[in-house]
Amino acid sequence: MAFLEVQNLIKSFGKTEVLKGVSFTLEEGEVLSIIGPSGNGKTTLLRCLNYLEFVDGGIVKLNDTVIQDENVKTLKEDEIRNQRLHFGMVFQSFNLFPQYTAKQNVSLALSIMEKERAKKGQEPLYSVPSEKVAENLLERVGLKDKMNNYPCELSGGQCQRVAIARAMALKPDVLCFDEPTSALDPELTGEVLKVIKELKATTGMTMIIVTHEMEFAKNISDKVMFMWDGKVCEFGTPEKVLENPEMEETKHFLQSFLENKQ
Repeated sequence: MAFLEVQNLIKSFGKTEVLKGVSFTLEEGEVLSIIGPSGNGKTTLLRCLNYLEFVDGGIVKLNDTVIQDENVKTLKEDEIRNQRLHFGMVFQSFNLFPQYTAKQNVSLALSIMEKERAKKGQEPLYSVPSEKVAENLLERVGLKDKMNNYPCELSGGQCQRVAIARAMALKPDVLCFDEPTSALDPELTGEVLKVIKELKATTGMTMIIVTHEMEFAKNISDKVMFMWDGKVCEFGTPEKVLENPEMEETKHFLQSFLENKQ
C-alpha cells in the first residue's frame, strides 16, 4: 500500500484540459521531482493536491484513505481547510505577508489553527507556543538571526526559507514545492536547495518538488516524473528518467535543457 496514491486526476479550465489522467504513487519519506516544459500541468497538479484548485475527476489517497475526488466541490469551507492540511505548499513567489516579521509569518497560521483545535477540544499540534515553534523552525532553515526582520529586509533566498518554515509549521503529510528557486539568482538558489536537501536528510518528510534544476532532481529524488501534455510521460528513478529515458519527449526535453545550459 502506497503512502500517497494519485489515480487518474483530470482538471480542465473551460475547454482547456490541463490534467489528462495523471497517476502516480509515493512511499512515505520519498522525494518526487516533477520535471517538464512549462505549460504541461505541473503547477496545476500541485494546486489540485493542495485544494487550491478542484479536480474534475480522479482520486487522491493518503494512507489508503480517499482525501479527494470529484465530489470535492461539494465540501464545506472548513472541510476543505482540514483536507488542505495534509499538504504544505511552498510557492515560487514566497507569498509572505509584508507587514509581518519572519517569525510572525511562520507562527500566524499555526496560532490560528491551535486556537481552532482548542475550541473543538482537540489536542494541540505542539506542546510549546506557536512563537517558539516558529523560532525553532527558522533556526532550522538557517535564519536564527533574521526572525524579527520583515520580508523587505530579507533576500529572496531568505524569504523562500521563511516560506519553507511556514509550510512545515502545520506538520503536513506531504510538503510540496512549486519551482522554489525560479525567482532566485544562482547563489540564492544554492541556499534554498541546501535547505531542502537537509530536510530530506533530517526529517524524512515526503516531498513533491516541481523543478527545472536537473542536477538537484538527480541528487535528491527517489523518483522523477516527466510531464508532457498534461500526462505522466515517464516515471521512475532518477537514473532511469534522467539518464536512460525511454520516451522521445523526455529525451528531447533533456537534450534541450542541456543545450540551454551551455
